[in-house]
Amino acid sequence: MRMAGVSPSRSEPVAVEVFGQPAPDPQLDAVCRTAAALFGVRYAFVSQLDGACQWFLGREGLILPGTQREIAFCAHTIRGAAHVPLVVLDTRRDRRFAANPLVTGAPFLRFYAGVSIALGDGTHAGTVCIADTVPRTGFSAAEGRRLSDLALFVEATLRGRAAQSEARQAHHRAEASDTLLRTTLESMDQGLLMTDAADRIRVYNRRVATLMGVPEALLYDGAPFATVRAHQAASGEFAHLPDPLRAWLEHGAPEARIYDYERVRPDGTVLQVRTLPLPQGGLVRTFTDVTARRTAESALRASEGRYRLLAENSNDVIVLGDIAMRCLYVSPAVRTVLGYEPEDLVGTTAAAFCHPDDAAALTEHWSQLTAGREGRFVACLRHRHKAGHYVWIEASVRVLPDAQAEDRITFVATLRDVSARREAEERVRHMALHDALTGLPNRTLFRDRLDQAIAHARRVRTGFAVLACDLDRFKAVNDSLGHPAGDALLRIVAARMRAVLRPYDTIARLGGDEFAVVLTYLDEAREASCLAEQLIAAVSEPIDLDGQSVEVGVSIGLTVAADLDCDPDELFQRADIALYEAKAAGRNTYREFEPDAGARIATRGLLALDMKEAIRRDAFRLAYQPVVDAATGTVVGFEALMRWRHPVQGEIAPGAFIPLAEETGLIVPMGSWALQEACREAAAWPAPIRVAVNVSAVQFRRPGLEAAVLSALAASGLPANRLKLEVTESVLMQDAEAVLACLHRLRGCGVKIALDDFGTGYSSLSYLRRFPFDQIKIDRSFIRDIADPDAAAIVRAVVGIGERLGMGIVAEGVETPEQLDLVRREGCTQVQGFLFSRPLPPGEAAAYIAARADRAGPSSGQRVAAAQG
Repeated sequence: MRMAGVSPSRSEPVAVEVFGQPAPDPQLDAVCRTAAALFGVRYAFVSQLDGACQWFLGREGLILPGTQREIAFCAHTIRGAAHVPLVVLDTRRDRRFAANPLVTGAPFLRFYAGVSIALGDGTHAGTVCIADTVPRTGFSAAEGRRLSDLALFVEATLRGRAAQSEARQAHHRAEASDTLLRTTLESMDQGLLMTDAADRIRVYNRRVATLMGVPEALLYDGAPFATVRAHQAASGEFAHLPDPLRAWLEHGAPEARIYDYERVRPDGTVLQVRTLPLPQGGLVRTFTDVTARRTAESALRASEGRYRLLAENSNDVIVLGDIAMRCLYVSPAVRTVLGYEPEDLVGTTAAAFCHPDDAAALTEHWSQLTAGREGRFVACLRHRHKAGHYVWIEASVRVLPDAQAEDRITFVATLRDVSARREAEERVRHMALHDALTGLPNRTLFRDRLDQAIAHARRVRTGFAVLACDLDRFKAVNDSLGHPAGDALLRIVAARMRAVLRPYDTIARLGGDEFAVVLTYLDEAREASCLAEQLIAAVSEPIDLDGQSVEVGVSIGLTVAADLDCDPDELFQRADIALYEAKAAGRNTYREFEPDAGARIATRGLLALDMKEAIRRDAFRLAYQPVVDAATGTVVGFEALMRWRHPVQGEIAPGAFIPLAEETGLIVPMGSWALQEACREAAAWPAPIRVAVNVSAVQFRRPGLEAAVLSALAASGLPANRLKLEVTESVLMQDAEAVLACLHRLRGCGVKIALDDFGTGYSSLSYLRRFPFDQIKIDRSFIRDIADPDAAAIVRAVVGIGERLGMGIVAEGVETPEQLDLVRREGCTQVQGFLFSRPLPPGEAAAYIAARADRAGPSSGQRVAAAQG
């Protein structure tokens, strides 16, 4: 991509990569358009500078999203005083900029004025600028103030956005903090309860209800703690306590306050209670069940038997062993964790049950332990379960001091089942590197595999290929059948593509309907093309989505890398350029990267710029192709068709510039102009001759279509029933409900609506049921083959449908008298095509109306041809 979309040249600045470019900002783009109009310049932009690049947050007149910082005028602007314009009246006369590639090459800046602004973080790293391709003799103080005022407005907007973002982040942090606090409280083994200065409960966890012996219903924010005391007293919790402690617990008298104490509950639980006063009043109490601790302490003092009792009630497996790693004691928890009886493992060693891949690590840990270099080790190892599978065990092993005799206990080990944790960790690792919807590698893993392919190709001197893939017609399916159906389609397509590829190839989903593939171990470049063809064939097979059969395609761009190719970004960019070529070639095909492909894309960029200029100069024109009554030959209407004579290239085919206009959004102003012009011209024709205007899907996606139609009718005085809007099925398949609602409103105003190119899609019939079209236009492909019985049957069926639904039928592309006779025979009431006339300039269209009125009613195709002659 190049600045302003011009052809590459040696004087042109090097384009920056666009992977980190900011998202389009319609609000800032609107400000830039206003600035360009206000100051009468070609360019206006709001930019942000980082260490290497200048990015355009909003722009008018520029196509590229940014430039290198070293050539950016704005890098000089931000070094000046805040909100004071830097003005360069003639860049060629300023030594700082005379040799700048933005001056000597596209976009040929000769005048520049910019004001530095502070971005959301308060740093002066942004600018609001205007520029032109012609120098100026002056820039008044008033203009400078206006530019500064505009910069202040943009700065305030950006700061406001930053403040809103910070507020949202603060809210999210607060919510996260609350969640973390609640999670922490509920994961505590202790009970916790906080009361305020008014002795009301403010913070607690569920554990505290169990430890205090009260129902959870008594614990809530703002609950009086006195109610809790009363319940405990009534339950006999304090009956056997010393008087001072009972007075404090039953009545909470400050003079009887005891901060730390232990008490035995009626059920024998030993509670350790600690109380911490808060500076603002209130208390924090922690309740710890120390029953086990006290019992363990007693058991340790009494005998080894008490210790065994504790071990046998643990959820973890406790193992006691000797210097040879033999197990001398295994706790009963081994039944739950590993499926063995304790006696099954007595006399065995851990090495006999360790997974072969972990054996070396176990041996190394044990050697370090017995050599005295470590007193303890913790390791995750796989231990064989009695059922035969392996269980992930976290083993904590400690050597007892001075325990070297073979018949003595030398080590104590605690074994904990961490299989669930390991599985969760593995799932997290998988999620970080794979697409959640399809299970394919994501962009991160794809980049890693591409780096590996580059390194491998460099080592072994073998080829590999990179493929960039985009699904065709996916958005139409997603919009018409819903996102669940779209997700199901993506999963099916991913499975099909994975089935085509070899086990050592990588396919990744980059997002949306974008996929990428790395083909490794290629003996010859042709293998990549064959695999691309197989992918296209696999994806193109019909897909059943809950009984609805749909078809999508895939466009593929591929580049075959050699052992000298080492830049992954360049490789993927080459595949992306080839993908662009595949789409331009009609989609559902593949293209291999060609060095001159970039130039062709640049040519399309130039054509888009020329189209903008043509709109500005009113260089487009309309031609009118007549629609005639099939029986009488009388002109009943005209279809308005866009035409453009390029000042250098001459006449440009509509098939070359209309898709580009839709792609760039220029179709919106072009469509509005076409409506105005067609209505104005049709107003001079005799009633009831209608004019038909094609409406693009892009016009429906942008606001203002209805207003444009009503404005054209009002300005021309043309009755609404003499305007016909022609829409294709692709229009209806994008946000169908909104489009149908718009069509209903326009039809309610009297405008006629026709379904164009009928029969070329897969769901046209459903739209005929949902919207009462005034006319159906049968696609020219059926008329061309109407002599074929199958095509004739289709035309006959469409005519029958139209008659039953009260819709007129127009046959497009009638070029021979034989075709005319056949479409008449099948019941088509109106016809259009070169047999009657080519598209005519406005003056010739008016003359054609008069001539046909004089010669109306030919009984055969020969008479129509004679009249045309």
